[in-house]
Amino acid sequence: MRYLIRDRDGKYPAPWDAILADAGATVVRSGVRMPGMNSIMKRWIQARRHELLDRTLIRNHTHLIHALHEYEHHHRLTWAVP
Repeated sequence: MRYLIRDRDGKYPAPWDAILADAGATVVRSGVRMPGMNSIMKRWIQARRHELLDRTLIRNHTHLIHALHEYEHHHRLTWAVP
């Protein structure tokens, strides 16, 4: 794990960030006054999971990266405005 994206809730104390930093992870806090950020990311992840990963048998890490790349490429072309 290289990055951990989290909100600014008080339930995450400073020592928790120090433990993650010692493990080599960078903690990225969400923006101030952005309560919708978590819901947007949850919806993004859930869509990929339900539309792609629940319907595809993934063989290994390389296949996963390729499938996600193709999925994103397809949706970028589908949503493109002419």
